[in-house]
Amino acid sequence: MLQCRTQLLIAGLALGIRVEPADTDVLGIGILDPEIGVRPQAPRPAVGVQQRRRQRHRRSRLAHPLRPDEQECVGQLVIEPCRHQSLEDGAVADHGVERGHATDCAELPAVTQSQTPAQAAEWPPHQVDSGRHYAARVILYMEAAFLVLIAFGFLSGAEGTDLLTVAGGGGLCVVGVVILGVGATRMRHDVPVVRDPGDERVPWDWTDFVMFWPGWFSAFQLLGSVAVIITNLVGTNDPAVRTAIESSVLAVCQYGGMLFNIFVLGFMRRGGTLRDLGWRGFRWWWLLVVPVGAYVTLLGADYLQQVNQRIFPNVSNGQCASVRHDYSHYYLLAIIVVCVIAPISEETIFRGFIYGWLHRWGPALLAVPLSAVIFSALHQQLVLLLPLFFVGLVLSLLYQGSRSIIPGVLAHALFNLPNIILILSTTSSC
Repeated sequence: MLQCRTQLLIAGLALGIRVEPADTDVLGIGILDPEIGVRPQAPRPAVGVQQRRRQRHRRSRLAHPLRPDEQECVGQLVIEPCRHQSLEDGAVADHGVERGHATDCAELPAVTQSQTPAQAAEWPPHQVDSGRHYAARVILYMEAAFLVLIAFGFLSGAEGTDLLTVAGGGGLCVVGVVILGVGATRMRHDVPVVRDPGDERVPWDWTDFVMFWPGWFSAFQLLGSVAVIITNLVGTNDPAVRTAIESSVLAVCQYGGMLFNIFVLGFMRRGGTLRDLGWRGFRWWWLLVVPVGAYVTLLGADYLQQVNQRIFPNVSNGQCASVRHDYSHYYLLAIIVVCVIAPISEETIFRGFIYGWLHRWGPALLAVPLSAVIFSALHQQLVLLLPLFFVGLVLSLLYQGSRSIIPGVLAHALFNLPNIILILSTTSSC
């Protein structure tokens, strides 16, 4: 009997069944006690090995936390490992394609676009409030704040007591404050736009064009104030030298204020590039067109100036008198400002920024004369209204034809060079 029980225990261990002391009497004979021997036990029905396994499995199994569909997914992962591996490889491949597509799009210059009222309701604010975009808004707010101080100077009579100076200057400054404040606040609703590499349209729009003017005036007044203080520190007793230096520095400050606001609006806000401003390559044969264009511009401007003087006979050439007063006989300084700094700055401003936006807004047939009108009007010389309009036409056509402002810069410099020499010469009269 003991041998039979021992064999039963060994068989249970081989099948992986834990045999309790009470389970050893599966035949109803008794339990082996080491002290009293075999203790009789009431006979019990025999339980099969498979039934014991099912009972133990039910006792050890917990409630399954997954739903039936989730259990099926887990079963597929366990039962079909090859299929799971292929799906995983496909996901990795899709992720790689998506990451590559994102990289390609990231290489394109991201610009911003003002929201329409429908987009403003759909998009939350601060869509493109990146560091560069946020800095542009802060700069415009600062220019608006400085323009408040300038307006206070006009209205208080510090800039002059006549009605035109007080009302005109102060009123324009107040309007400029409103334009900069509203425009900078509106920038909070700009949305990002990914540009097509083949699209040659400039990224800035009419809001940048409007904010450019009060921003330029504010920046110019600030830079000019600092420049005058610095030039007064120049140790020279010659008033002509001091005047020439001060005039050159103020001209640089004026162009610097314009270029700075183009950088803020066109680059920091819109993500533009130098290529958008026309600083790009051109075909070599445009170098042959440049001197011809400069000569035609000289002839046309000279003829139109005579016509202009007949129309306005009592108006003198204030630009000629101003240049003589500012630079006297300092030809080198005048040539650097008029033939180098002015052509580079004015072509970037009037052709790159202004004409670029006008051509985006309308066709070249309309953009060319409009940009020429703006170019002529901003020189504030009535006697030169028609000649400068013709100059603006020629320079705009050079830019439109070559798609680069470099030929226009060269033609502009060649046009200014004989004029500045003629103005500063002692034999000519204004």
